[in-house]
Amino acid sequence: MTTPSRRKKQPEKVRSKLIECAARIAAEQGPGGLTIQAVADAAGVTKGGLFHHFSDKRQLIESVFKDFLTKLDEEIDQALEQDPVAYGRFTRAYIMVALQNIAPQREADVWKAFSLCALTEPQFRVLWNEWIHGRLASHQETDQDPALHIARYAFDGVWSANLMGAISSEDYFALLDRLVEMTKP
Repeated sequence: MTTPSRRKKQPEKVRSKLIECAARIAAEQGPGGLTIQAVADAAGVTKGGLFHHFSDKRQLIESVFKDFLTKLDEEIDQALEQDPVAYGRFTRAYIMVALQNIAPQREADVWKAFSLCALTEPQFRVLWNEWIHGRLASHQETDQDPALHIARYAFDGVWSANLMGAISSEDYFALLDRLVEMTKP
């Protein structure tokens, strides 16, 4: 009698794959198009396998949003390391990283999908607010000038305008340049 071959379980890989597939589906179809079955199929697991990692759709989406914030942190940290000017360093990194990732020519992407979630879903607003306030708190010495607050709020307006398709690529990049200039001493 032969023993069936056993595949080595790799729960972290499976979990990462589920998050990646959920993010891609949300980016392509919007958060409303994200179904448990679609994510399970895309990741090559059963629905039961998905539920082993996430108790429900809300927990899956929250994990995708947290993953989004982790990646945002990584990109901002890279930009911070490359910026020799202390004044406004976080604000510059925040604007440059986010604006590059939500550029108008980019079609379906997780930034847009989860930006909309942050606007409409209370739990994502809480996560976003915790993230931004935590990051700002760690950069108080360099980014507390009111002019930098204005630049960040202006950026948030540009971000919203982009989500709504209310800004041309030309205006978008001109605003990017102007906002970055506002963060310099």
